[in-house]
Order: sequence, then structure tokens, then C-alpha cells
Amino acid sequence: MLQISSPGGWEKYLEDLFEAGPSVLTNGALDPAKINPIAAKYDIRYEESPFCVTPDPSE
Repeated sequence: MLQISSPGGWEKYLEDLFEAGPSVLTNGALDPAKINPIAAKYDIRYEESPFCVTPDPSE
């Protein structure tokens, strides 16, 4: 697979996201509230809706 992203820099964002590891997850899913501080360095923002995170089935 080949992905071309414009403008460049997406790969740096992904590197930072991977380095953050599980600290950006809530119940095993990416949590927009936790990834937005990383994404902000790259002018990326995710909607912080409560419906974006998978609910914990044990709750």
C-alpha cells in the first residue's frame, strides 16, 4: 500500500502518536481528548465527542 499525504509531516505525527503508546487510549480505543495535545503540534484536531470512545462493557 502506498499513501501520499499532503502537506507532509503526517509521518511525524504518527511517530509521536506511537511513542505515546497506551496513554492515548481509553478502553482500548483512541481517545480524541488524549491525542489532541499531540495532534495540535501538527495543526490537527479531533472532535472530542463522548461518542468517539468505545464504552467499557464492564460499566
